[in-house]
Formats: sequence, structure tokens, C-alpha cells
Amino acid sequence: TFPSSLEVEAVNGGFNTEVLCQEFLRGKEYVVDQVSRDGIHKTMMFWVYDKRPANNSAFVYFGMVPVDPNSMEAKILIPYARGVLDVLAVKNGPSHAEVILTPTGPCLVEMNVRAHGGDGNWRSLARGLTGGYSQVEVTVDSYLDKKQFSITPNLPPTPFRASGQEVILVSYSRGRVIGTPGYDIIRDLQSFVYMETGIKVGSFVERTVDLLTGIGSVILMHEDESVLNADISRVREMELNNELFEFERSGAMLTNASQRHLSEIIVGDDF
Repeated sequence: TFPSSLEVEAVNGGFNTEVLCQEFLRGKEYVVDQVSRDGIHKTMMFWVYDKRPANNSAFVYFGMVPVDPNSMEAKILIPYARGVLDVLAVKNGPSHAEVILTPTGPCLVEMNVRAHGGDGNWRSLARGLTGGYSQVEVTVDSYLDKKQFSITPNLPPTPFRASGQEVILVSYSRGRVIGTPGYDIIRDLQSFVYMETGIKVGSFVERTVDLLTGIGSVILMHEDESVLNADISRVREMELNNELFEFERSGAMLTNASQRHLSEIIVGDDF
């Protein structure tokens, strides 16, 4: 309700003083990362957020997946995002647009006049997909090297030079962490590139229901798509089986999936 929205502390601290009502946008959310110089916009990467229901939340982030720049979605959304930059008179520098493709067409979620966030953990993935450049390097060129910017491709290559994606880790349990055995397994995957997480021994993990309760992300990339897909499946399997972390027995609270798994264990002694 509106009154409760003003009484609850905001996720970033402080309290709300106003409530803004917005329409619900039905559709997938895409990302258009670009760099501009003198009003010329070049697309560095085109992504789609992998959102699914989990832990009784309708839209949990499971990852960010690169999308072919020759796809139907790209042909609609890249010109749309460039049009937004023109309307806003953004002529120079990086930009990060998020757009939902609804049944009636694209609808802007946000246009940020900055590089893609996420602590830059996507940079190595972007460089592998394009064959050597990302939004970061091209932003520098847009300010300092006009010639280099001029020869930068208008769109990412198709097909991509590798197969990869960001896998956002999802927790189906909550509790105090006493071990992180899943980390070593992830680092040993053939397609492993990078992992970012703030969860360590002593941390308290909540079930993932949004970005704030996410437990980290992993960049996976490999020249063989089948290797990538197998590694993604392994990560998802570990999540469902609660194999990423070891919890204090008194503190861990498992999901229904984990409880069903435990119920299959047969105890041989009768009491």
C-alpha cells in the first residue's frame, strides 16, 4: 500500500517521501551498451537479462546473455536506443540503455549516460565476444583517438567470436556460511573466466529474491558452446542442491526443493 511504502526504509538507506506509479511492462528486458562521438553512436554489446521465478519472487536475475546484433530484437532496439540518445542530445561518451520489448513495442526503462555497471565484470566477456574491444576501451578512444573510434565497428560481430554469458548466482537457502565448496568447483570449470562475490565464511546468506540478495556472479566463456552450456548446467545444479555453501546446522533453512531431496534419504534404524 502507499502508506507502507513511505514507512519502510529504502534499500539504499533513508525513507521514501513520494510514490511513483508506473505501468507494468510485460516482456524481456534488453540492454544496449553504446559509445558516441560527435553524435555518431556505435553499439558495443547487446544483451538480454535472464529473469525467472524463484523463491516466490517473480523476477529473479539468473544472468545476462549476449544477443546476436543481427537478431530481430536487435534490429528493433538498437535504433530505438540510438533515437533516445538523439532526443536527449547525448553526443559523446558511453551510454547504457535498458529497454523492455513489450507486445506493443519497445518501452524505455532507463537511459544512463555512463558505461555498463556491474563493477566492469562483463569487460573480459565483451572483449572475448567482439574479438578484442569493449565499451571501456572504445570510450577512451571516443575522447582521445578520433581515428581509432572511426574504425571501430558500428555493431558487434556476428557470429560472436566466442560463446559466453554472465551467470548470476541464486541461493535457494539461507543461513550462516561455514564453508564455500562450490567456489572451487566453479573455478575449475572449463569455461571459467571470473567470479565476483561478497559471500565468505561468516556471511549470512538470504534466499535470492532480487539483485540485493544475489550471492555473486560468474563469467563463463569458451570457444565451444557445448562446453559453456554444460558448465552453466553444473552451476545451476549446485544451486538447486545447495552445494555452493556449507551452513551452520542451526542456521540453514532450505527450500522445498532441498527438503524434498533430503526426504529421499532412507534412515535404516527404527526408533
